[in-house]
Amino acid sequence: MLKTVTHPEIFLLNNLISTYSKLGNLEYAHRVFDHIPQSNLFSWNAILSIYSKLGRLSQMQQIFDLMPFPDGASWNLAISGYANYGSSTDAVGVYKLMLKDAAMNLNQITFSTMLILCLNCRWMDLGRQIHGQILKFGFGSYVFVGSHLLDMYAKLGLIFDAKGYYDEMPERNVVMCNTMITGLMPERHGMVEESKHLFHSLKERDSISWTTMISGLM
Repeated sequence: MLKTVTHPEIFLLNNLISTYSKLGNLEYAHRVFDHIPQSNLFSWNAILSIYSKLGRLSQMQQIFDLMPFPDGASWNLAISGYANYGSSTDAVGVYKLMLKDAAMNLNQITFSTMLILCLNCRWMDLGRQIHGQILKFGFGSYVFVGSHLLDMYAKLGLIFDAKGYYDEMPERNVVMCNTMITGLMPERHGMVEESKHLFHSLKERDSISWTTMISGLM
C-alpha cells in the first residue's frame, strides 16, 4: 500500500500521531508531529484532535490558528473541544467565525455539536437560530441532524417547534420517532393521544419505542 503513497514517511508518521492520540499520549504525539518534514492536513488534524480531546484548550487554539487551511474536521474539533470542557461561549465564537469565514466547511457534525451544546446550556434562542442555519445551508432533511434538533426542542420544552419540524421531515428513522414520542408523553406535555397515534403509525418499532410508550401510559 505504501507504494501508492507519494510520501510514505509522512503517511506512517501521521498514523503514528493518530495512534498516540488514541492512547492519550500528548508528549509522544507532538514529538512525532515536530519531526514531520512536511505536515499535511491529516497531520494538523491528528495533533489538533489530541489537544481537543484532552481539553488542552489554549494549546488547541494555538494549533488551530497555525493551520494553513483548516477543513470541516478542524473546525469541528475546535468547537467540540471548547464545548466538551466548559468553554461554551468560546465554542459559539468558533462556530460564528466558521459561519463567517468557512461556511463551505459546515457539515452534519458541526450542527449536531452545536445543537447538543444549546441543549446542555438551555439556549433556546440560539437553538432556533441554528435551526434556521441548518435550513439555509441545506441540512434540514438530514436524519442525523434532525434527530439532534428534535431532541433539543423536546427536552427544552419546545414541543410545538419539535412537532412542526417532525411533520415537515421527508424521511424519519426510529430514533427520531422515539424522540418525538418521548416529547409528547403526558408527564411532559400531556399530548398522550398524539403520542399513541404516532406510535401506531410507526412502520418499525424497537425496544425503546415500546418502553417509552408503556412507561408513559402507566
